Order: sequence, then structure tokens, then C-alpha cells
Amino acid sequence: MNWIINYAWAILWAIIMMLLMLLPANDIPVDGFFPGFDKLVHTGSFYLLTTLILFGRLVDTKRRATKVKTFIVVFCVASLFAFFTEGAQMYFTNTRQADWWDIFADYVGIGMALFSYLLLYNRKFQYS
Repeated sequence: MNWIINYAWAILWAIIMMLLMLLPANDIPVDGFFPGFDKLVHTGSFYLLTTLILFGRLVDTKRRATKVKTFIVVFCVASLFAFFTEGAQMYFTNTRQADWWDIFADYVGIGMALFSYLLLYNRKFQYS
């Protein structure tokens, strides 16, 4: 039960993402946006989701998990969610469709967050 508290922000953001991604396409305003804005939104949302999952993982393991194990676990969870969102768009909506380029944009966001984690996180210099 404690893990729900540790991952609360990631769970909340995942719920918000699912609600927004399952909205009918004609409910989303597209006027005034540039081409490719959808891909930028996918990248940013998955960057934030992956960062929140990383934060939850660090709190959940009390910063004892290795970087590699944390990287693999978070990569797998974020990847499953990326495919789940596209599958939900394909099977549960009539106005939205699954797109491989959306999954590519999701992976760009996931990769950016994981690269930042590998580059910047160091257990020795954590504040108590």
C-alpha cells in the first residue's frame, strides 16, 4: 500500500494523460497550433511521466536501487504505458487512431528523462 503513496504523482499524471488521450478528436482545439504539435505534447507528457516514475522509484527504494535496475524498471513501465495509450486510442475511441509516430514521440520523451537521470542523479550527493 505504501507504493501507491510513493508513486501518487505518477499515477495521477497517468490518469490525466489517459483522459486527455481518449477525448474525442473534435473536442480538442487545433486552430493556431503548428504542425507536429501533437508529437511535442506526446514527448512532453511522457518526459514528465517518466520523471515522476523515477521520483517514485527513488522514494520507494529509499535510493538503494542501482541506476541500471531503476533504468530498466522505469523504461519497461513507461514503454508499456506508451503502447497501452496507443492501443486504447485504437480500440476504445472512434475519432482517434493509433500512430507509430506517437509511440516514437513517447520514446523520445522517455529517453530524454532517462538520459537526464543517468547524467544527473548521483546518490552520494543527495540532501538528507
